[in-house]
Amino acid sequence: YDERSVFTDEIDSYPIDKWVKGTQKLFVAEGSRVDLVGDVNVSPTKVEFRFDEDLMFRIPFRPVVSLSGSVVLDRDAESGLITGYREIWDQDVNAVLKTAKMKAADGSMKPFPIIGGLLK
Repeated sequence: YDERSVFTDEIDSYPIDKWVKGTQKLFVAEGSRVDLVGDVNVSPTKVEFRFDEDLMFRIPFRPVVSLSGSVVLDRDAESGLITGYREIWDQDVNAVLKTAKMKAADGSMKPFPIIGGLLK
């Protein structure tokens, strides 16, 4: 990545250092997953792919949200370095938050009532 890369998701834009630090602080890697869906399209100036993921938040009860979408990585044609990252979600932010689930005592995933109740 080019050190001047800007990372944009459905919530905000961040410089590379804040994206990395924020992602590490916000999510639990071991409780999250991301799958690539379909082909990865690569050109000298772009890399594009679709994803489907579950993200576990690093907050009490460790809720997990599910979302899908696409990522567009802008590339410098000469160096090949990534200069921009843009995430486009298939769902809006409220719809993603409404998918929140938490692990129940029996190990199954149950709706996370706090988030769901706030967004009705």
